[in-house]
Amino acid sequence: MLLLGYVLFAIIALFQLSFYPRPSFIVNFQMSEDLLKQLGSYKAQLQQVEAALSTDPENEDLLKLQKDLSEVIDLTKDLLTSQPSEGTATANRSDAAPLKHRWSVGDRCMTVWSQDGQVYEAEIEEIDGENGTAAITFSGYGNAEVVPLQNLKPAEEGKHSEDDGKSKSRKEQMADQREYKKKKAQKKVLRMKELEQEREDQKSKWQSFNNKAYNKNKKGQVKRSIFASPESVNGKVGVGTCGIADKPMTTYHDTSKYNVRHLMPQ
Repeated sequence: MLLLGYVLFAIIALFQLSFYPRPSFIVNFQMSEDLLKQLGSYKAQLQQVEAALSTDPENEDLLKLQKDLSEVIDLTKDLLTSQPSEGTATANRSDAAPLKHRWSVGDRCMTVWSQDGQVYEAEIEEIDGENGTAAITFSGYGNAEVVPLQNLKPAEEGKHSEDDGKSKSRKEQMADQREYKKKKAQKKVLRMKELEQEREDQKSKWQSFNNKAYNKNKKGQVKRSIFASPESVNGKVGVGTCGIADKPMTTYHDTSKYNVRHLMPQ
């Protein structure tokens, strides 16, 4: 449950800092590290189950455990790949099209925010002509990103290119961002709960499998009672046997003390 608690704490912090600029990869880094550790543990357990199946391929418990582990591994991989990468914004920059506009630092533009795919107004903070990218800051939010120059549109052109022909107000844009973050956080919590439940179920099945294997190995051992009939005629039942009836009885030693006067010369 520690991993689920950490995720809930991170989501609360995300809501509190929704109006402040922050790199999107900071919150996800620790989560990715924890998920990678869990993924390694699941894979190791799956290898053990597959090794056991090689000697008992028809074992229903092993087959079910193998299926459950595979599902948990797939879900964990899906969670890892769903987290945004810090290099996503600069992908495919080698295929850049010829620029239609000559940009300068301080220019206002319209561009897509990578988190929700919506167009927002931004300001150019820095231009990297060699790589064809620009560092921009979204107006009113403070979120910073690095985007290809060909993805930028002049502010007026970008406003007229929206579906309704009107630019969204800053209040509407902020409401859209909050709604998007809320839905994304809720979806992540549900998926983490599902993963946690799968992990607990898998853990219980793994323990059950180990207990069955242990009990199976002890089936050949027979525990003898001290009241069992001895195998030889000299054996006694329950007396001085310590569980082995054919051992002789414990020898009795007289521990009485002699009177010293009996040993004195007459």
